[in-house]
Amino acid sequence: MNRLLLLLALAAPLAPAGTLPVPAWLDHRFHPETVRVREVEGINERIRDGKLNLTLKTFLELVLRNSTDINLSRLDVYTVADQIRSSKAVFDPSVTLGFTALRSVSPQFSQIAGASTLSSLTQNSSAGFSQLLPTGETAGVTFNASRSSTNSAFNLFNPSISGTLGFTFLQPLLQNRNGIQFTAPQQIARTQLGITSRQSEAHIADLVATAAGQYWDAIRARDNIKVLEQTLTLARKSYDRDKQALDLGALANLDIFQSETQVAARKRDLVQAQFAYRSALDGLRRVMGADLTPEMRSTEIALSDDPSALPDRAGILPYEEALAAALRVRPEMDAAHRRITIDDLNARVARNLMTPRLDLSIQGSGVGLAGNQVNANTALGITSRTTSGGLANVLGDVLGFNSPTYGAGLQLTLPIKSTAARVQLADALIQKTRDQLTERQVRQQVIQDVRQAMNSIELANATIEAATIARDLAKKNVDAEQQKYELGTITAFELLDSQTQLAASESALLNAYVGYQQAFVSYQRATSTLLDGLGMVLEVPNVR
Repeated sequence: MNRLLLLLALAAPLAPAGTLPVPAWLDHRFHPETVRVREVEGINERIRDGKLNLTLKTFLELVLRNSTDINLSRLDVYTVADQIRSSKAVFDPSVTLGFTALRSVSPQFSQIAGASTLSSLTQNSSAGFSQLLPTGETAGVTFNASRSSTNSAFNLFNPSISGTLGFTFLQPLLQNRNGIQFTAPQQIARTQLGITSRQSEAHIADLVATAAGQYWDAIRARDNIKVLEQTLTLARKSYDRDKQALDLGALANLDIFQSETQVAARKRDLVQAQFAYRSALDGLRRVMGADLTPEMRSTEIALSDDPSALPDRAGILPYEEALAAALRVRPEMDAAHRRITIDDLNARVARNLMTPRLDLSIQGSGVGLAGNQVNANTALGITSRTTSGGLANVLGDVLGFNSPTYGAGLQLTLPIKSTAARVQLADALIQKTRDQLTERQVRQQVIQDVRQAMNSIELANATIEAATIARDLAKKNVDAEQQKYELGTITAFELLDSQTQLAASESALLNAYVGYQQAFVSYQRATSTLLDGLGMVLEVPNVR
């Protein structure tokens, strides 16, 4: 019956689905939980009247949920989390079970063999448990049981049953006394998880900042169409007046081509701007995952933000305050600091390896014997104090330690050179210096990012003021040139040139507004405030 259960247990993993119930722990072992690809979310909820209505905030929320690049970056955290589980493998307990059976039949040449042809059957069973404890100790328990039967006349028990229960315990007293050599990989893996999480957060912030820049580029392309439509309207008005003058004979036939050429050029520019806007919207679709289904690819996108609605300048701190906040919260700084803690831990491990090794070992065992006692008078006159019995009697003797064996020992190992440990220590110290310089490098990059963002905001603000003045003057100039042209004091070329200057000033003002918005995004990225209010939570696996 026991053999049948054993065969069923061994065959269970190979059995077809549904033939045998699989325990939950075994199913989880061979089919662990995995991170799955999530479907695109949140887009259908923002479709109104057949249009996907977006603001910068809602667009970035969709990017955080659906961007393929961001989802790929999140997976790095799960990969590193698995290294924490892997580092715990050294502490996994192990159980060993064994059974052997041996039949032996052999002719004998000596009387003390107990039979002319000695036949014996020996069956041995064993069970063992061992584990390395997190504090550095190693503990083990073994149990061996043996059943032996023979035709020898000299055996006191036939068959005989014997059992041994043993305990071992090893405690390092100097080197690795606190288990640092075994716990250090786990501490390093946990620190590396923090580093990867912060790096992923920084990478996601870069991706979001890039997406925000794409959004404002699409706004620029959208509003550039409006600017070109206005310039086309002015060009058409000029052409209509020239056509009317040509029909009345007040304009030569060759002079109509100048205004007609201007209309054609403005149409060309408008068509190019419309296709540029379409391309910009396709880029937004890709970033937020709206290009993965035919329905979303054909859905019209409506952008709601006005680039001239500038963010509140109260949110922009003075340079030194902004820099202090950035140095405090930027994930790159935290990741660089955590690398130094790993170097310190590696140095501690190397120094520990150079200390002498002194191990205390403690062992003990209990022995039991039982079986069918044979009434035999032998020449040696040896009798057993053990009476007849079975496995229960053996276990009683073993657990009661009626026949104990125990002892303790010390073993001292003195490292003479510890060459490998010395090299490991030197490498850890070199790596620490490298990481300290890297931290300084990251600090300098943060300083530069904040300075450049502040300068970009100041430049964009000054550009807006100058572009606004230039646009207003260009409008007045067009009105003045229009009156002059109607009075006949200037040519059509001069009128068209003033209209071109107005278009250029409108475009420059638009670029200044968009430049300010993008500079503000850069400021938010530099001070690590870009993701605030977007509901961004970096998923970190729960590793115990």
